[in-house]
Amino acid sequence: MMRTVVVAVFLLGISSAASAQSFDCKKAGTPVERMICADTMLSELDEHLGRYYTAGRAELEGAASCLQADQAQWLKATRNVCTTAACLKTEYLNRLGELDPLQPGATAIKNFELPDVPALVWVIGPAADQVAAPPKPNAKPLTATGTILDEVTTGDGFMLRTADGAKLPLVLLMFLDGKTPEQLASLARQKSVTFRARGFAAVDGTRTYFEPSRCTFIHRMPAQ
Repeated sequence: MMRTVVVAVFLLGISSAASAQSFDCKKAGTPVERMICADTMLSELDEHLGRYYTAGRAELEGAASCLQADQAQWLKATRNVCTTAACLKTEYLNRLGELDPLQPGATAIKNFELPDVPALVWVIGPAADQVAAPPKPNAKPLTATGTILDEVTTGDGFMLRTADGAKLPLVLLMFLDGKTPEQLASLARQKSVTFRARGFAAVDGTRTYFEPSRCTFIHRMPAQ
C-alpha cells in the first residue's frame, strides 16, 4: 500500500503501484507522513489519490504539467498544513472529489462517498506555439464563472459567458489542439451547468481573455 512520500511520487509521476513496494513508513519524516502511516483510512485515501493523480495526468496529456504543479501546491498549501487526522481525511476526500471526473472506471473510487465539490473536468495547457503565445510569468490571476459557449465555427473559439452576459475567451481558435476542442465542445453542450475557469489574464486592447501561455483549469461547480 502506498504511503505518503507521495510528494516525490507525485512530482515524478510514478504510479502508486510502483511506489507501494519502495516506501517504508519507518522513514516517515514529517508529522503528516506519520499520521498517514498510523491511520488505515488515511493510508487508503493516500493510495487512492496516487492513482487519481496518475490517471489524471494521463487523461490531460499536454496539460499534465499543469496538474503536476497544482498537485504540488495542494500538498504544500492544503494537505501539509493539517495538524489532525480529521483534517487530513477531509482534505483527501475533497481532493479526490475534485479529481474524480478525470478518472477511468478502473481507478474510480467505489468504497468512499466523495463530497460534492468543484470538480476538475479539464485543463487547457499552455499553447505549443510560443511565438504566438510567448511565456508571460508575470500575468495576473484570473478566475471567472459561467457557461461555456462553442463559437469555433462562428467566432473566435470557446467562450465563458458570465452571469452578466459578457463573453470571456477561454481559448482562441489559433491555440486549439489535442483533445481540448473535443472536451470543451462536450462541456458547451451542458447548457444548465456552471463552470469555473481559473488561470491568468491577458489583455488585447479592451478585451480580456485567458492567457494562452499559462494553464487554465476548468471546474464544474456543484448544483445550487
